[in-house]
Amino acid sequence: MTTGAFEHLRNLGPDLGRKPVARALRLPGLRLAVLVGLHLAGCLLVLAAPLATLGAGSLALLLLARAQGPLDLFLSAGLAGFAGLCAYLTLQLQQLRVGAPGGVPVSAAMAPRLFASLAHRVAHFRLRRVHQVLLTDQPELRIVATARFPLPLFHRYHLCVGAPLTFFFSPSQFTLALAAAADAAAKSQSSLRGRLLQANSDWQSVLNALGNRDTLLRRVLQRPLAAVSGLADSLSGTLKTDWRLDQGRWLRAHGDETDVADYLASQLVAAAFMDKQYWPMVLKGAERCPAPVVKAFSHLPVLLEKTLSPARAERWLLQAQGPRGGDGAVRDLLAELRLDQLRWRGLPKPAVFDKLFKSADVLKRLDGWWQQQIEPRWRQRHTDFQEDLARFTQLHQRARENRLRGDSALRYIKLCAGFLKPAEALGMYTRVSEANRDDAKVCFAAGLAILRAGGGDQGVQALQRAADLEPALTHRAQALIHQHRQSWRAHDPQFRSSERNTA
Repeated sequence: MTTGAFEHLRNLGPDLGRKPVARALRLPGLRLAVLVGLHLAGCLLVLAAPLATLGAGSLALLLLARAQGPLDLFLSAGLAGFAGLCAYLTLQLQQLRVGAPGGVPVSAAMAPRLFASLAHRVAHFRLRRVHQVLLTDQPELRIVATARFPLPLFHRYHLCVGAPLTFFFSPSQFTLALAAAADAAAKSQSSLRGRLLQANSDWQSVLNALGNRDTLLRRVLQRPLAAVSGLADSLSGTLKTDWRLDQGRWLRAHGDETDVADYLASQLVAAAFMDKQYWPMVLKGAERCPAPVVKAFSHLPVLLEKTLSPARAERWLLQAQGPRGGDGAVRDLLAELRLDQLRWRGLPKPAVFDKLFKSADVLKRLDGWWQQQIEPRWRQRHTDFQEDLARFTQLHQRARENRLRGDSALRYIKLCAGFLKPAEALGMYTRVSEANRDDAKVCFAAGLAILRAGGGDQGVQALQRAADLEPALTHRAQALIHQHRQSWRAHDPQFRSSERNTA
């Protein structure tokens, strides 16, 4: 199959809705049959090298044993060479290791209550054996399957317990959440839908493993497997659900509305706190230190108590439930679970972490694992910051002397917010704008920065000047000016008072 054919297969999925075959593939039964066929085709691709080794080798030996002339010997040698090539690919396939979820392994001695609770859930829901418990850096609690071999057939199961979530869940919430995770895993293991979705995940893991090493096997298998994976993923769109939804359904059926609402609120606030506040605060340390020495998880409980405010948590929840929060995923989640609105009830006392683990040493181990994982990104962030600082120092001196023009001025405007206090940055934005009154791009960038810094009229003037210099910027400039005025009217108390009096 040619490269063009592979590209066509990969791009077929998004275009199915515009092709006649889409009408047939809308039938659930046919779609499932096609998905099964795709995964079987992927398995044949992976097993082609071992099967070809056996077939070509056996045929070469048979021809050699019955050789009656030079042609038979030539064919036997050719088959032997082909079998040798396939054997080399088979050896590389045997050495391929599909990655497991990231995290720190937890032993039964470290968390006896957790293992006892897990064993009870495995027996109750008739799960396959959970091979490993991992403490991870993500706000999650779920059972994850990974392929033992580069095939979507045999799996190892891991219970991923997110360290952040153990400080947002109470013991009772964790008990319910673990049961919900076990139920979701049991349905995935026993249903065709779950197995097909797991196969999609397995193919992606195999592709990631292939991409980690530059081998002949990668050059042979990567494109066809990517085509199979991409097409299967496109056809599986109707089967996919948020893992929180699968767990929430069990909670909705076996608990009351408050249990489900508290469970989802804790997950959403935990994810928002880590992504929007905690990790930015931790990664800011890369500006000063070239190596990650911070203990991100050992210090998490103390920093969580000090830095998470109820008002901010409520704001995150409202944003997540809004029309643009998570592309509407949370709203769909609430609609499916028949919930009106989530409320934050504060951090639990006590948190489940102290009940699950005998010692906080497990957090120290997670710190070490996280530092190893983050080190390349941390060093790159440190290098980028130092380069930005050196560049900003040069540009700042030129800006004070009104000698910044063109791309240098644009770069300076972009860097200002990270190195100057808001009031000082506002003054420099205005200064650069005035020094570049004939440059539409600089006026536009400065005007936008001034508005974001609270400059008001000065930003509007700079944007208007940019629109006058470059008509193509008029629509964007007017939209920003209108948005600024609407925001000012909504927040200015005198304007609201006069508006009410007029009414």
